[in-house]
Amino acid sequence: MKNSLGLSAPVATIVFGLTFVVLLSFVSYWGFQRKELDKLSKEEMSLRGEIEQLDVIGNWTLEYLKIDRAVDFLSEKKLSEEARRRLTEQLWQISHAYSIDPLMILAVVAQESHGNPNARGRMQSGAYSGALGLMQIKLETAQKMAWRFGLRVNSEEDLLKPEVNVTVGTAYLIRLIGKYGNWKEALVAYNQGHSAVDRLLERGQPLPMRYYERVISKYKMLVNRSFL
Repeated sequence: MKNSLGLSAPVATIVFGLTFVVLLSFVSYWGFQRKELDKLSKEEMSLRGEIEQLDVIGNWTLEYLKIDRAVDFLSEKKLSEEARRRLTEQLWQISHAYSIDPLMILAVVAQESHGNPNARGRMQSGAYSGALGLMQIKLETAQKMAWRFGLRVNSEEDLLKPEVNVTVGTAYLIRLIGKYGNWKEALVAYNQGHSAVDRLLERGQPLPMRYYERVISKYKMLVNRSFL
């Protein structure tokens, strides 16, 4: 007796049996291949993640190196290797935490103290102004800013530590940027005092731009030197 395909029952059984075996083998093979593809896909994703992580670490290393060389250039060897390392690490951390260009901070350092960590400010009369260190911060201002970074500034000697001075100086600068919403007025206020800037703005009078222009000039100089 033959089926609809014209095959005898025994032959049809054999054909269907072979077909079933082939299909089962194909399904098993495809299942194995699918697992292998999934495994390869996961390995590829993991590898991509590792490569991206290496890229990030590489960029961080380059940023750190750039800051370190800029600090060394500005300080003209006035900092010990250990002091330079601490300052570089602090600048790197601040720049990432607050999305601020470390070279801009160093431009302020260049303008304020020429990179001298022991600088003591003088007024035009020659009298001591109370401004200290790399960013020429006064003790009273430093003590108000220090708590934001979990620091204690107890004396003027603390402000002669480069990493402390730059931390509180940057905190003050960030506060001014938040107040005025731009670098120009913030830098003028850093130099002239925010009360003086507020009075000029209220009266609609122009701000003195000399300090701002000098800082920007030093910033461009640092950028163009390409420390990498």
